[in-house]
Amino acid sequence: MGDTPGMAFPMMMRPAAAGLALGSLLLASCGAGVEQRGDVLLIVIDTLRADALSCYGNEGPTSPVLDALAADGLRFDEVLTQAPNTATSHATLFTGLYPWTHRVANLTSLEHGTAGLPPAFITLAERFAAAGYDTAAFTDGGPLGRAWNLMQGFDHLAGQFEGVEAKVDQTLAWLEAEGSDADRDRRFVFLHTYQVHEPYLPPLEYRDRFNTNPGYDGPVLAAETEARALRTSGGEVEPNGKILFRDKADFGPADVRYLWDLYRAELAFTDAQLGRLFDELKARGEYDDMTIIVTSDHGEEFGEHGLFGHKQLYRETLRVPLIVKLPKGSFEDWRGQVVTERLNQVDVHATLVDHVGGDWPLDAGRSIFADLEDGSFVERTSFAETTEGLYGATVQFGQLHQLRSLRLQDHAFVETQIGGQVTRELEPARLELGLGELAPAPLATAEVPGEKHGDQRLLVVLSAMAARVSQHLASAEETRLELLDGQDTIFTYKVDGETRGELEALGYIDE
Repeated sequence: MGDTPGMAFPMMMRPAAAGLALGSLLLASCGAGVEQRGDVLLIVIDTLRADALSCYGNEGPTSPVLDALAADGLRFDEVLTQAPNTATSHATLFTGLYPWTHRVANLTSLEHGTAGLPPAFITLAERFAAAGYDTAAFTDGGPLGRAWNLMQGFDHLAGQFEGVEAKVDQTLAWLEAEGSDADRDRRFVFLHTYQVHEPYLPPLEYRDRFNTNPGYDGPVLAAETEARALRTSGGEVEPNGKILFRDKADFGPADVRYLWDLYRAELAFTDAQLGRLFDELKARGEYDDMTIIVTSDHGEEFGEHGLFGHKQLYRETLRVPLIVKLPKGSFEDWRGQVVTERLNQVDVHATLVDHVGGDWPLDAGRSIFADLEDGSFVERTSFAETTEGLYGATVQFGQLHQLRSLRLQDHAFVETQIGGQVTRELEPARLELGLGELAPAPLATAEVPGEKHGDQRLLVVLSAMAARVSQHLASAEETRLELLDGQDTIFTYKVDGETRGELEALGYIDE
């Protein structure tokens, strides 16, 4: 990845004083009666869908290191994130609030600026700091630099677009500088990488190892060759993240397979770098007592529902891995187990707040410690939504574009609103699709206003789930107004030229 530093400092509107007071009260309460449980390492591999890992059923050895971590801890088979993009999903992970409450959005047009986190909303880093932890973040920048205000609360931040190898180096250097003295403060470390994010340009050794069609000579290879030449040209401009999708309208099975192989190769390289991190932690005697959580913010589409990338609210964009390695001696009966009940990304937030003894009454999730102590897991209802359409140029013309979804029991509900037209779909909650396989027609559909298709029983389910989504959005809106003291304020952040370059490299800026 490039060397572009992404250290844009945000310009922001301040919330009402009462909103700040509420945030301060909630933060203060989370530090009371804290039980420190040791160092925490939270790793987010951006854009990683669960079925790319070999321990989640991938056909190749893409993740031997993470497979071993799962065998040493817990693997959660069905974990759904609450948004299909980086800024929105991380805002939920860091605050325990649904997207419709925090309203953070990825950047799609610099004309309107960015929509970041209101300063009154308390983050995980602030909760750990209040509990006496040293906090550090090593990220690949973009929305996880200083823009968007998602990193408030981290004492140390390295937020440049550099790739996983640099992030591991920086993490190890900081941990070593902190020392292993038992008298030092506990540490909360966040490691984030875009290594698996498009454009998929793994080291050639890994590309060749995972290439299942060495004779491929199609448009993806041509775009990859162009992107690699641009990356190694010595210039400061990274290839646009969407470059490999340039000819997607004409993709056939061989093109999709080559894309998938590049993606898996990026994962394998990332996995190897995490192995280097874990090996060093073991050599230093720090691994056993550390809580390690590995997950992703969202998955990736390979044409299953007609698109490539990550914009829709289907299972391929929402299902992410979750592997939790607990300190040695904790919940030993669960070591190596696989939890099949559905969990949510917000449960990770609840778990980490619980880790430091905190109490966050507005958290949308449930701590996994509660389930571990009960001896079984409660399957979650899962909501997801996008916030991008709130800030796009089309809003001023009345073309609001919003997506919402609900997973409940065996059904998945997806609602798309474009202007005044609403389309609703019902499909199986755990729809399994092969690579390049198009999703079958929905079980039931309805347009509002418009036609309905499907048997009556399924249309009743569709209607009931639509009502649940409406209730969810109303509740999330109520929480937002409470936190902002009735001020439904949009917090706008400016982005400098260096951060713009990172966002273009990620494909976040419309061409």
